[in-house]
Amino acid sequence: RDRVYKTARRGEVGIMKPRLITINEFEITAINLPEISFRIACTKGTYIRSIAYDFGHRLNSGGYLSSLIRTKIGDLKIEDAMTIEEFIEKTEG
Repeated sequence: RDRVYKTARRGEVGIMKPRLITINEFEITAINLPEISFRIACTKGTYIRSIAYDFGHRLNSGGYLSSLIRTKIGDLKIEDAMTIEEFIEKTEG
């Protein structure tokens, strides 16, 4: 995986091998054409940028990921996160 990122940063085309993933949930949360927002729950190793590309391809229009917010990874949830100010306050105090 790191090799593909390094290849892309050099401006070269990298081929990623297909891998088996599981999409547990896929929900379109907003449609403001040409943008479509979605929420996805999936297994680790899923490339969300590839999902966005494939989604656009299936709509015969092309697609790319303009932003990504990871809301959960393992037991860590975004709602349990702290701001930078809170972190600084906790570590200095």
